[in-house]
Amino acid sequence: MEDQVIQQGELPSPGVAAPGDEVLATTVAHPGAVTFPRLLEALRMARSWSKADLAKRAGLDPSTITRLEQGTREPERETVVQLADAMALPMADRDRLLAACGYRSDTWDDPDLVQIAALLADPALPLGARQDIRAMLRVAISHGRVARLER
Repeated sequence: MEDQVIQQGELPSPGVAAPGDEVLATTVAHPGAVTFPRLLEALRMARSWSKADLAKRAGLDPSTITRLEQGTREPERETVVQLADAMALPMADRDRLLAACGYRSDTWDDPDLVQIAALLADPALPLGARQDIRAMLRVAISHGRVARLER
């Protein structure tokens, strides 16, 4: 199978659930409800890849994939990133995979988000300025949601 990005909720054909779709749907509705082993397996199965396929694409040993999916091995952050890169995961799925292991999303390392958080947490910032920043953030969020729907 060619490399592809599986979009959230994408099914192979109408009315037929792909392997792992139940797990993937659960992570969207209840992000903390699915364990890393189940999520990894579901993401792999959604691509119809064998453990050996994923291992080869991620540069890992097939036994590592088996141990990760069995939950007998805890992955290091770099391993999770390798797996996400190998599966060309969209940012939301990448973040869910990282979170399932207790790792922080790459999104939170964005310098703009770090500065916004620092500003909002700064007690020296006047309340009015804090309220203005929050109002602008709400506008930005609305704009992003509309743009996402227009895709």
